[in-house]
Amino acid sequence: MGLQNIEKASIFYKLLSVSAKFFFNLFYRRFIIVGRENIPEGQQVIFAANHQNALMDALAMLFAYGKPVVFLARADIFKKPVIAGILYFLKMLPVFRPRDGAETMNQNYETFHHTARVLKAGLPIAILPEGTHSPIKKLQPLKKGICRMAFLTAESEKFSDEIMIVPVGIDYTNYSRAGTDLLLIYGKPIAVSEFYPLYQENPQKAIVQLRAKLSVAIHKLMIDVRQDQYFRTYMKLDQMVESKNNLNGHEARIAQFYETQEFVGKVDAVVLEDPEWMPEVQRKTQTYFNALKKNGLREKLFQQNLPVAGSLFFSILMSLILFPFHLAGMLFNYLPYKMPVIMARKVRDKQFLASLHYGYGFVMFLVWYILAAVAVYLISSSFMTVILAMLIAVFTGFISFYHYLHLLRLRGKFRLWMLKQKHPAIVEQLINQREDILELLREKHLLHPGTYSIRK
Repeated sequence: MGLQNIEKASIFYKLLSVSAKFFFNLFYRRFIIVGRENIPEGQQVIFAANHQNALMDALAMLFAYGKPVVFLARADIFKKPVIAGILYFLKMLPVFRPRDGAETMNQNYETFHHTARVLKAGLPIAILPEGTHSPIKKLQPLKKGICRMAFLTAESEKFSDEIMIVPVGIDYTNYSRAGTDLLLIYGKPIAVSEFYPLYQENPQKAIVQLRAKLSVAIHKLMIDVRQDQYFRTYMKLDQMVESKNNLNGHEARIAQFYETQEFVGKVDAVVLEDPEWMPEVQRKTQTYFNALKKNGLREKLFQQNLPVAGSLFFSILMSLILFPFHLAGMLFNYLPYKMPVIMARKVRDKQFLASLHYGYGFVMFLVWYILAAVAVYLISSSFMTVILAMLIAVFTGFISFYHYLHLLRLRGKFRLWMLKQKHPAIVEQLINQREDILELLREKHLLHPGTYSIRK
């Protein structure tokens, strides 16, 4: 499938999409989607999301929707014909920016012609209107391209059809690691027709107003830290005030997101009201987290009762029981798991790590399992044996990965228990440092009711 029939999905595209979505759902522990009811039925739809994690943001939009989506991407990656052919197959269209040269801007009209055809065919358009991903959780100024595209598409239809822009918020518990959570939220759609009359009178003013409305809508669906210089401190504080509630799974993750969003907004307000407060909080927070790092500990260890010998012994015993499965899964899956990590080591932009781990891992695991399946069949001459062997490999692989994460947490608990036995004064100092920070937050009414606090 090429540019002229980009709205159609070939059998190869469908097979690739199904297999890539399967691996995507394996890559993340939980892929949570909220607000599906906000996607208009039978309308021309444009998805607009915040951009924080390179390719993973686009994949999140694609797999959340569950059907083909056409994406707009910067034009410079379409320069080589072979690459352009692949991108068209993946349903991507080029958008030319001023930096690509003033002479290229008119080529956007051809792109907008294709987007109009795609939208009329019933496929959504997806775009990341910030234009580039951000290393922090902050909404950058939106580019005008998405609004210009919407209006030019409407103009090509003589303003007879409605176009809906659906704002999308995307949030990750960790940008680069597998086995974490990904949350995608659909917001209330924006009817572009609201701005049709203004556009016909003053196109630039209509574009500016639509962009402003879209920016506010996306802001409400994401973690948006406005005080850039304090971002790291905000995230450390958010770890410390994480509430303990009776929710589990998806509900707990959604509640955590909204609590973080509320917390960040409140801290932003306090910083504006009392500029001298945050430097002290930042200094104490940095000192505390440096002390944790020096002792090989994590903040989460202090969000619960300190470990005792009995619970540690039980955890170690359970780990020993699971270790044979861990070893079996590691032996079979280690190579396709580790190779992507090695291949991505030299990447400077950490926001690309998850994309590379996912992309390399998808290819590596696919090839590895195909070769393994062929080998098992040559040995056994039985399809049932092949299926059973692959299921065992996948199952033990999951056990191995999540048991490894459990071992890391267990190691932290053991370190804290040992530190408490040998150097109780250091543990006491860490607790006091943590309580001093929480007291500063408490004074500004910034603590969640469920924040764990070891009171003296």
